[in-house]
Amino acid sequence: MSGTHRLSPERSISLGSTAKIATKLLLVSTLAVIAFCLLAAPVGPVHASGGGSLSTGTITWPGTGPYNFLGADWFAYTDSSGNVHYMSCYQTTVNCPNTQAMPFKYGYLSPLGIAPGINTPANVQGLVVYFNGKGGEDPAGSSGNSQDEQEVLGYYFTQGYEIVQMSWSSDWEATYDPFPNGTYGNIQNAACRPATFLSYVYSNLYAAISNPNTGNPNAGMCAQGASAGSAQVAYSMAYYGAGSYLDNVELISGPVFSDIDQGCEEPNAPNVTVCGLTNYKGGQYGCNLGTDTPWTLSPRYLYPTNNDVGGWTNDSYCGNLYPVTTSPQSDTRWLNQSIVDQSTGGSGQGAIPMFSYTTAMTGWLCASVASGGGPPNNSSPQGQIFYANIGVNNSPPHYNVYSVDNCSSAEFVYGGTVSGVTSDPSGLYAVMQDMAGGTAGGTALLPAQCFHGTHTQGP
Repeated sequence: MSGTHRLSPERSISLGSTAKIATKLLLVSTLAVIAFCLLAAPVGPVHASGGGSLSTGTITWPGTGPYNFLGADWFAYTDSSGNVHYMSCYQTTVNCPNTQAMPFKYGYLSPLGIAPGINTPANVQGLVVYFNGKGGEDPAGSSGNSQDEQEVLGYYFTQGYEIVQMSWSSDWEATYDPFPNGTYGNIQNAACRPATFLSYVYSNLYAAISNPNTGNPNAGMCAQGASAGSAQVAYSMAYYGAGSYLDNVELISGPVFSDIDQGCEEPNAPNVTVCGLTNYKGGQYGCNLGTDTPWTLSPRYLYPTNNDVGGWTNDSYCGNLYPVTTSPQSDTRWLNQSIVDQSTGGSGQGAIPMFSYTTAMTGWLCASVASGGGPPNNSSPQGQIFYANIGVNNSPPHYNVYSVDNCSSAEFVYGGTVSGVTSDPSGLYAVMQDMAGGTAGGTALLPAQCFHGTHTQGP
């Protein structure tokens, strides 16, 4: 086993939701909701973003379309007159080095002329890209949160933010499906897919919103992800340069691939203390625990998550009791494709990660689970492995890690409460306000962080 690579020990994770979010979007008849593609998607290839050790890929144009999305997981908005506004949507393919080409769908909806008070381009406050958990095939329906993601996206929309959703045709984490004989998977390489999509959105959709002549130059380019969705964002920042252009990110219950080796290896990796560790950047920084204290859990992937990770890495020994000790080869492969792999560019190492960002960043980790919600899992210790790399010397311009009490289940941040924020609001309202400001829940407690401009450190 690889015992020399750790900044700290950690605990287990669930990569996606245990239940699909209840359908509550609009019905235009007795049929299921159909979100029609009303506009053509922008044309153009994706350019590799600067600042990362790995390059983004390209998005094939043209793809097939226009395309009709089915189901309530795609955002739609009903105005005061009862008119339903559906996302513009498209289907295309992303191509990345050392991976199989992967089709995907995406949709976007601007609040301009639709949401109350958003009457001019200057009123559009920015854009939020949402990444779902697990394999990412659902645009919002299995995010690992018990509350309806549509409520979150609807709030952002009414606050003046364009909403962007996407769904992968199969699990984004698998570089190939099926794998060529004798090859292993690499989730770090597969993360080129969401990184390329973010770069595409930045170069096209966001560019139109923030144009200084026709839009709002202070509009924010932002992202939110839950569980494995938070890993899509974190990989994009650590390896693909997204930390140079994203203005704010909300990372919920993760990132869960911070150290895949610690999640997979046998014997088990040591436990990790969340918000109680020192690191090479000068000590733990940014934790807002309120009345909580640091907690200790295992970073191990439990069943059936270990099987998912084993499938994505094409190494069935992930979390497997046999052999009792995983091979050094497996340990090295898992470590080298983690978000935090501590590579320095030496022979046999993975790509070099970056942990200095211009992006405001907030992490939300479940410190406890309400009675009946099951045991805690590895999402918070895996997240801690990532956050331990942020110190006072390399802190983002606005940075907080919040503990969430009494989560509805191991990753259901929305159903818990946040004692590190004044008045102990629900996780749902705290996340909403941290991204988009306003009075979600009835009281303004946190200022919006999704804007382009100077951020200041604070609660």
